[in-house]
Amino acid sequence: MPAGELTPREPASRIHRRFGHELPPAERLAELDDEYDLRELEHGDGTAGQLDADVRAEALRLLFSGLPGVR
Repeated sequence: MPAGELTPREPASRIHRRFGHELPPAERLAELDDEYDLRELEHGDGTAGQLDADVRAEALRLLFSGLPGVR
């Protein structure tokens, strides 16, 4: 990964630390951060690649959900 780029986990982790599970639009990112934690403890079901893809998809959903005409 090039210097200065965020890993997919970083925005999920930052949202989770800042808002916990109390910000409904970003709840899924907090849940995905929990899944990364479980995976590190070897209790999670998802692969790192799948979690990364899920974070990217959720981030895009949040980004475009605020634009008129895009759902």
